[in-house]
Amino acid sequence: AYEKNGSVYFGIRKFSGYGRLSKRKIDDLFSGVRIDPDPSKIDPLDFALWKSRKDDEPSWNSFFGEGRPGWHIECSAMANRFLGETIDIHGGGKDLIFPHHENEIAQSEALSGKQFARFWVHHGLLTIEGQKMSKSLGNFITLKDAISKYSSSVLKIVYLSNHYRSPLDFSQKSVQEAMRVKERVIVFLKQLNNRVKRIPSQYRNAKRDAFSYDDVRKLYDKFIEFMDDDFNMPGGFS
Repeated sequence: AYEKNGSVYFGIRKFSGYGRLSKRKIDDLFSGVRIDPDPSKIDPLDFALWKSRKDDEPSWNSFFGEGRPGWHIECSAMANRFLGETIDIHGGGKDLIFPHHENEIAQSEALSGKQFARFWVHHGLLTIEGQKMSKSLGNFITLKDAISKYSSSVLKIVYLSNHYRSPLDFSQKSVQEAMRVKERVIVFLKQLNNRVKRIPSQYRNAKRDAFSYDDVRKLYDKFIEFMDDDFNMPGGFS
């Protein structure tokens, strides 16, 4: 890190692993990403750990004078305090891989010397009727309103019918299909419940292996296979 004009920046070229999450070389990271010019930076990709005070922003006292934490440092600080130096799973949208998650890794591992996250789970982005959600377009719906209108079960089916890495379009068509799937699930559960009731009680209360029909066991094992394959929920759900 280096200080310049009351701000503190992270020199990304001094961190040997920078770019490994996005699988890109440092010089290739400039393409397709908007980087605000900052004459205080040694390298345009360097990022702020601490920003000097501005009149229109909240600020706190520090060793470097008044200012505020940089955007990326918040997540590393919270993860370190509440989850430890190494966390099992870190999630987020694909749009956060670079620069946000790359910067989290750099600053966290430079401090601890340990792996920051063992697994990264990046989800696809959500659209509404084929369009990106936007306040200006007014095409967004809150989770509370969606549950009230469609039910939590229907929403779960919409999400679980799509692989988490893939983009998801929330539309009337996808909701209607989820409603049909929900009805099929309800019918199946009723049939299963009726079948279980006809099983003698001594078998119903026995160990799980005593209640393993071959066909059910095969379905269960197949479901686990799908889950072990990067949480392939569409396959598992089918």
